[in-house]
Amino acid sequence: MKEFDHCILCNGFNFRIIHRKDQWQYLRCLNCNLVSLHPRPTPQVLMKNYQGYLPVQPEEIRKWEMMMKPVFHKSADLIDSRTMTDRGRLLDIGCGYGFFLQEMRCRGWKVEGIEVSEVGGQFVREKWDIHVYSQPLESLSLTENLFDVITLFYVIEHLDDPLALLREVNRILKPGGVVFLRWPHSTPIIRILGPLSRTLDLYHTPYHLYDFSPSTMEKMLKSCGFKEIETMTVGNTRPSKRFNRWASVIFGGLGGIMYYLSRRHFLLPGISKTTLALKPA
Repeated sequence: MKEFDHCILCNGFNFRIIHRKDQWQYLRCLNCNLVSLHPRPTPQVLMKNYQGYLPVQPEEIRKWEMMMKPVFHKSADLIDSRTMTDRGRLLDIGCGYGFFLQEMRCRGWKVEGIEVSEVGGQFVREKWDIHVYSQPLESLSLTENLFDVITLFYVIEHLDDPLALLREVNRILKPGGVVFLRWPHSTPIIRILGPLSRTLDLYHTPYHLYDFSPSTMEKMLKSCGFKEIETMTVGNTRPSKRFNRWASVIFGGLGGIMYYLSRRHFLLPGISKTTLALKPA
């Protein structure tokens, strides 16, 4: 286990326990409100655990594809609408089975991925013939100013040091390049559900090391050198279980409607968010 004594975002030292599961606790920083897991697994333990994170059964892979397909399609549309260059180079960190990479390649992008799970990386290479790195980004020493777009779908909450990764993302993005993040916003739902939340385990303990809010996400990206940061509600997943699917459709759809009716000001708490930011030109 890995101990910590201060908030990675604001260096604060005062916390409140907001959730417990077994030996794990989630702490909210009383200064900036970032939620962190305590104690945290070491990076070595996390890397080992992620080797079994993605299922290998074809039916489970198909379910995962169907769950993420609407999000990938709308995210691709959003990226295409926000990028000013012709279809350039895109890196998807935590690319899973590569479905988003294939979507973007079909749209004319030159794509590469990073996937530490051997199952995912092998699937992408064999199924799509797309280049995938098997090491974390910080270990690759890629050339700076290399990519036009870098995407992270449900990755940032899993990272031991998200600030270090985002600084490296900034370094390898071209000036004016876009970073795209899709991330869960679980804490508001856990507050509402109270003790029931321990059964549902919305933090996916101990895999989610952090739970961000729009304000903490913005603060983190600014500290890593990004600008023009915008968080929004874009699309919803389609889980295979009927109750989860309907909940995602209803609340995700409601969140999207309220976001656009409020002229892009109101973000419904508790549903997944999408954040885009630019590297200064």
